[in-house]
Amino acid sequence: MPLDSHYVNIIVLFFVSGFSNSTPVGIFHCRAQAARMTDCGPETQLACYDKVGAFHLKVTAIAVILTASTLGVLLPIHGQRFTLLRTDGNIFFITKAFAAGVILATGFVHMLPDAAGALTSSCLPDHPWSKFPFFGFFAMVAALATLLVDFGATEFYERLQSRRGKMKNWGDAPVDAEITHAHMNGNLGHTHGAGSISDEGLARIRHVVIAQVLELGIVAHSVIIGIALGVSNSPCTVRPLIAALTFHQFFEGFALGGCISQAGYKTLSAAIMAFFFAVTTPGGIAIGIGIASSYNDNSPKALIVEGIFDSISAGILVYMSLVDLIAADFLSKRMRCNYQLQIFSYTALFLGAGAMSVIAIWA
Repeated sequence: MPLDSHYVNIIVLFFVSGFSNSTPVGIFHCRAQAARMTDCGPETQLACYDKVGAFHLKVTAIAVILTASTLGVLLPIHGQRFTLLRTDGNIFFITKAFAAGVILATGFVHMLPDAAGALTSSCLPDHPWSKFPFFGFFAMVAALATLLVDFGATEFYERLQSRRGKMKNWGDAPVDAEITHAHMNGNLGHTHGAGSISDEGLARIRHVVIAQVLELGIVAHSVIIGIALGVSNSPCTVRPLIAALTFHQFFEGFALGGCISQAGYKTLSAAIMAFFFAVTTPGGIAIGIGIASSYNDNSPKALIVEGIFDSISAGILVYMSLVDLIAADFLSKRMRCNYQLQIFSYTALFLGAGAMSVIAIWA
């Protein structure tokens, strides 16, 4: 007796699902995979797709984020004229702790999960992307690379400063085997050889390195998040991103501006660093707008590039926030000797991290 076509279909589906699946679960797995693959198309398939409305929001985003970035980075640089914003004041110290919390949460709660989502997407082939946690690996490599850059830059500036000190001493005093001099600024009894660097000089070198490496990490991820906003044609996606990026860019700029101010850069150098920080995210948005019509953020190539850059940015931001912002300030003598400052700074740190984490609910 010939088999009914209904049973024939069931038998065919069973064999297509593979003998490794000895139960009908394989059939449902194949159907679920096919359903997920339909989500890999362009954004025009979304219910909230509105190209014109999203464009107006993106133009607004450029202006708002540019203003917030500029204000955030310039406040500490030009705030030396005001008592409340001086880099040696407690208000600045506490606000910088809040900004450090924002940067830490950006790395852990925003960038790293986005990288994980991109590199584990069902739109990518199973091999090799589902066989290894690439997002964590790239973040780890980026953090270790940042450590090497941090160390190398510090060594470079210390040797450069030491050479300058030797040349200055050679011009002012006879060249002896050991030339020592005493600091007359209150550190009586402290002597060192020609070409050595004072504690103040070492602190300034650290601030110079921190400012440069922090800007490098910020620029790397600001371009990516700017492009991510610019290519989206969904107002439902763009609106919360504007709020999140405005908040994030302001306090990230404040932390960077504080490091620039503490490093004692000349006016032109400080202006160049502030300019590049302020325009990076708006520039990324403009690039995203330009490629939005031909860009499919669910294509394998886009997912891989976005996931790798997000992972690298997460590693850099986590390292910089923990090592060069939080540990440098919270383990300092100034913090240890002031219990009131400890309470306010830790509160600000947790509030900054918590606020940026809560924003992840919407963006």
